[in-house]
Amino acid sequence: MHILGDIATFIDAEIIGDASLEINSLATSSNAQKDQLTYVVSSKYKADLIASKAGAVIVPKDLLSDCPTNALVVDNVYLAFAKATHYFKQQNIHLNGIHPSSVINSENVADNCTIGENVVIGKNCIIGVNTVIEQGVTIGNNANIQPNVTILQGTTIGDNVIISAGVVIGSEGFGNALDADKHWHNIAHLGNVVIGSNVNIGANTTIDRGTLEDTQIQNGVHLDNLVHIAHNVTLGEHTAIAAGVTIGGSAVLGKHCQVGGGAVIASHMHLENDTIITGSSTVDKSLSTGHYTGFTSISLHSDWKRVQMWLSKLDKIARYLNIKLKNLKGK
Repeated sequence: MHILGDIATFIDAEIIGDASLEINSLATSSNAQKDQLTYVVSSKYKADLIASKAGAVIVPKDLLSDCPTNALVVDNVYLAFAKATHYFKQQNIHLNGIHPSSVINSENVADNCTIGENVVIGKNCIIGVNTVIEQGVTIGNNANIQPNVTILQGTTIGDNVIISAGVVIGSEGFGNALDADKHWHNIAHLGNVVIGSNVNIGANTTIDRGTLEDTQIQNGVHLDNLVHIAHNVTLGEHTAIAAGVTIGGSAVLGKHCQVGGGAVIASHMHLENDTIITGSSTVDKSLSTGHYTGFTSISLHSDWKRVQMWLSKLDKIARYLNIKLKNLKGK
């Protein structure tokens, strides 16, 4: 447990409320409970603040009157949140060999592997040479983990999973906050990665851990080589992702989606079940079920927005001109 007053000092906040309150962890505003700390960056999320069940909230001064619980008041909420994540981050110490607390129900563990504290590995698993499995990882039965794989702390993996060489699971996500001097402060990611059963992960793919909640790769997902999955992404069951795809933070893909090689899916996009994305496309809006293609040559962003607006209207313009042309011919 942590004391709210100590957290306030660590993030340089003014505390309004019970400084002796015990805080267990950080959580999102919608999920936080009385023993947790959350944050609200602006009035856009005022409703979440008012409804919050958190023990304490990091808030700006203009939202203090709407805070229903203990408050940590700061000028820059996102920067204070970034600092707070490091207060709660659990550091892992890398040790050589296999920790005595680990439970390994398989005999096929290659040389030069590092297996941390409280790791559980199921039956009939193969663990390739030079693999690193950090503390608190759980792996189901019949996993095939090839050489030089890194599985970072807290990851959960189901049954019958294939993880190809060079994969990194549970790496730190890319989140940063600017201070007044325009210096970056990285956010420590406190969530984990949860991988279902019958998942295939291609070589040198990276899957980031969630910021506060978990990155989720659901049952039956297949990932090709060199795929990047950012923090808090959810990939629905039996989705297939080809090589070189980048999926931004908090994107959600439904079941049975297909994404072609080299495509980019921007952060926070939602793709419904059975959506298909052509290779090299850029997805910058949420999509209902369908087959989509989208790529244009690079240009100044301001020019691109104008061109994109007209491109989206070309079909309507063509129909309008055809009607006008028919009317002229009729005369």
